[in-house]
Amino acid sequence: MKRLLLIFVAIVFVSCSFDDKTGIWKDASNTPVDNQTSNQILENEPTIRYEEIFTKNKTYNEEKEPDNFLNIEISKPLRIANWPEQYAISNNNISNFFYSGNNILLSKSSKLSKLSSEGKYLNKKIIFYKNNLISYDHKGTIFIYSLNLNKKILKYNFYKKKFKNFNKEINFIVNEDTLYAADNLGYLYALNLKNNKIIWAKNYGIPFRSNLKFANNQIFLANQDNVISAIDANTGIKNWQYGTSITFLKSDFENTLALDLINKNIFFLNTSGELYSINYFKKNINWVLNFKNSYLSGDTELFLSQPIVSKNNNLIIATEKAVLSLDTLTGSRNWNLRAEPIFKPIITLNYTYLILKNNLLICLDNTSGNVVWSKNIFRNIKDKKIKNQFESFIDFKIVNGEINIYSKNGYLLTLNPKNGNLNSLNKISKKGISSEIFFLNGNMLFVDKNNKLLKFN
Repeated sequence: MKRLLLIFVAIVFVSCSFDDKTGIWKDASNTPVDNQTSNQILENEPTIRYEEIFTKNKTYNEEKEPDNFLNIEISKPLRIANWPEQYAISNNNISNFFYSGNNILLSKSSKLSKLSSEGKYLNKKIIFYKNNLISYDHKGTIFIYSLNLNKKILKYNFYKKKFKNFNKEINFIVNEDTLYAADNLGYLYALNLKNNKIIWAKNYGIPFRSNLKFANNQIFLANQDNVISAIDANTGIKNWQYGTSITFLKSDFENTLALDLINKNIFFLNTSGELYSINYFKKNINWVLNFKNSYLSGDTELFLSQPIVSKNNNLIIATEKAVLSLDTLTGSRNWNLRAEPIFKPIITLNYTYLILKNNLLICLDNTSGNVVWSKNIFRNIKDKKIKNQFESFIDFKIVNGEINIYSKNGYLLTLNPKNGNLNSLNKISKKGISSEIFFLNGNMLFVDKNNKLLKFN
């Protein structure tokens, strides 16, 4: 029923006018709806291989101390100036962030957006570009908050007022001063950040449901029917599209994309549990894997996964049941571990780090998949009061060569990547944390539960 409502609203949008304040068109019927039935990618795909993740092995649930001679090295901290897309970079993986580490609060914003009718803040997606935060509210108003001026410098709404009570879900990516926004009404539009004017906008008929990637002057994204498309960044014209298996069971899991810029491949994990490797330059399929149980008939079980990540021809898939390492060029499996990860994995030079549902922090060897060490995150926390107050985790990253784990109620755990031992425990936000943790120009930024942006040096 929800799906039918979304499709109905998208169709209605095509014949309705936009808000006059947007200055785009008086009549949205001028917005073309692209045909979703054509298939312009080369049909030389191989037979789909099933990767069995429903193994008989028990879910990993034990602590393990590292070998004494083990020497784990983390790549040098990366200092970044922009966070232009979800997960920051094309392969969705940054091994080690640079942070000045002083934990001094430099600024706190006013509330970034207002509460929705349900009493919630719904601006989920945040990116940073040229020292500006870019996000949106539940009405679909895009806003830009200047970190230098400590105030909003732009508020822009693309939608007609009569749809203001329809909660928008928007994904962003920025490239060379152009913001591309794709929403759950089937719209994709390009906004010039220099003059704050629309370059082009089109409705593609079906709600989008993925992160966005940019390469070869194209925007890559997927809709809720698991159709992946390549859109010309200058015109909005569809260069090619490819339809994959549809799932009728909906969850919070979205289609995820990752890029291999060297080999010009895009990896697409859809909500049906299929993973595609597509060469976006030659427009042909390299390989396909299916992670749903090959013995199941029909769409009888939800597929859930963390976002896919890659590094050095190593692609990590972290489903709710298992963690797999694949060769990016061939799709062949390197190893498989039965486990229940709750965050996007972090791939370093030789090791991969994960947090599991059972509160285990584990370190895996990238070559063999063997558990190098594993430790209960709360093992070294003696204060029972802090344990009880810690609540659930909200993010984890490697920062300045240390593993940082953040809780929703504002705690930061810092652990040693060589053995998982606790280095420090601090409360960095009295009002908790409600967003991903961002690192820009040596600063740490996040949004608290009052919807205010905090910036630390």
